[in-house]
Amino acid sequence: MPMNAGEQFCSYQHCPKRGLKKQGNITIHDRVRQRYRCKVCRKTFSERTGTLFEGLRKPAGLVLIVVTLLAWGCPIQAIVAAFGLDERTIAS
Repeated sequence: MPMNAGEQFCSYQHCPKRGLKKQGNITIHDRVRQRYRCKVCRKTFSERTGTLFEGLRKPAGLVLIVVTLLAWGCPIQAIVAAFGLDERTIAS
């Protein structure tokens, strides 16, 4: 997935540019790890920061499927059997 710094915004609570897109304050910090940096507060972050996907190592598509199944009442044990995930991962 190509990185686009112009579409990102700083989510750091104390940053004066928090939540503002296309302000020129976001740069690409690391293409390999896909991290951005705010020029104002100097914090680094990824596209997933502040979202449901933050800290998860699984693909976003799989996470959406699992969350949808849970929302519709699918038992955790059935999701474990279908996708080979750890029960504790799904529960958290």
